[in-house]
Amino acid sequence: MIRKSAFRNKRPVRDFPYFFAAERFMNILFLPTLSVLLFWCAACAALPFLVLRDRRLARIRKRSLFDKSADQISGLCVIMMLLLAAAVGADVWFHGRMDAVASSLSRPVWLLFAGGECLAAFFVLCSRILGRRRSFAIAGTFLAGAAAAFSYLMFLILLWSLLRGEQAPGGMGVPPGADALSILKGLVGQFRDWVFRFRADWTLPALAAGFFCFLAPSAAQTSALLWHLVRRGSDDFGRDYYTFAVGGRARRAAWSGALLLPFAAVLLWVTPPFAAGKAGILPFGNLAPEIMTLLYNMLPLGLPLAVLCCYLPGRSASPLRRKSLIFLAPFMFFTGLFAILVRIWG
Repeated sequence: MIRKSAFRNKRPVRDFPYFFAAERFMNILFLPTLSVLLFWCAACAALPFLVLRDRRLARIRKRSLFDKSADQISGLCVIMMLLLAAAVGADVWFHGRMDAVASSLSRPVWLLFAGGECLAAFFVLCSRILGRRRSFAIAGTFLAGAAAAFSYLMFLILLWSLLRGEQAPGGMGVPPGADALSILKGLVGQFRDWVFRFRADWTLPALAAGFFCFLAPSAAQTSALLWHLVRRGSDDFGRDYYTFAVGGRARRAAWSGALLLPFAAVLLWVTPPFAAGKAGILPFGNLAPEIMTLLYNMLPLGLPLAVLCCYLPGRSASPLRRKSLIFLAPFMFFTGLFAILVRIWG
C-alpha cells in the first residue's frame, strides 16, 4: 500500500512496489510486442500497393468487384496506419518503453521510423478525403505506401540491432548533446561497420532480409482477408462478392505465406535452439522451464499452420464456411513470427 506521504515527499517512481511488477511485465511481453509491431508495420507497408493493384485490375478488366475490394482495403489501410502513427507518436512524446530502447540503439533511425509512419498516415488520410478525384487518390495511396515502406525499413534496422546486439556502446558512439555533423559521422561509421560485418557473416542477415521482405505481402494479404470477413456485416455487397474476394484473397495469402517458409526453415536451421536459461524473461517461462523451452522450440510450426489456414479456404468452393480457419491465421502468424524473433535473438 502506498502512503500519501510518499507523494508529499516526491519519492521517485522506482521506490514504489508496483513499478517493479510493471517493469517485470514489460520485460516479459517485450518480444511478443515486437512481433505484433513487426506484423503491423509489414502489413502497413504493403496494403497501399494492394489497393493500387485492385484499382488497376478494376480498370483493366472492367469489373466492379475489384473496386469494392479496393474500397474495403483502403478503409483497413487508413485504420491501421492511423493507429500505428498514434501509438508510435504517443510513445515518442511520452518517452515510453519503445522510445527508451530505440533511443539507446539509434535515436535518428527511431525518429525516421516515427516520422515515416506519421507521414504515411497523413498521405493515406488525404487519399481517403480526396477520393472523388481518382488521380489524387492514387497519388496519395502511392506516397503513403512509399512512406510506410521506408518506415518499415527503419524499423527492421532497429529490430536487427536490438536482436543481434549490433549497437555500439553509448548508442551511435556519439556523446549526448553532439551536433548534427557528429551524428552524421556516427551514422556513416555505423553503416561502414555493418557493411564489413555483413561481408564477414552474410548468411543470417541475408536470410533475415529475405524473410522480412516476403513478410510484408503475407501480412498484408492476411490482414485484408480478415478484414473482408469483419466488414461482411456492414458492407452488403452480396454473397457472390464475398465468395470471390475471400477465396482469391485466401489463395494469395497462402502463396505469399508459402514464400516465407524456406527462409524460416533455413533461419531455424542456422540459429541455435532456444536455451532453457532464457525462459525466465518470456511469458510463463518460470513455471516449468523445461516444458516451456520445448514449447518455444515448437512455436515455429505456427507459420506453416497459418499458411494452411489460408490455403484451405482458398481451395474451398464456399470459403465463407471456413471462417474459423481465417480468424485463426493471424494468431498463427503471430506465434510463428514470435518464435523466429526468439531464435534470431537467442
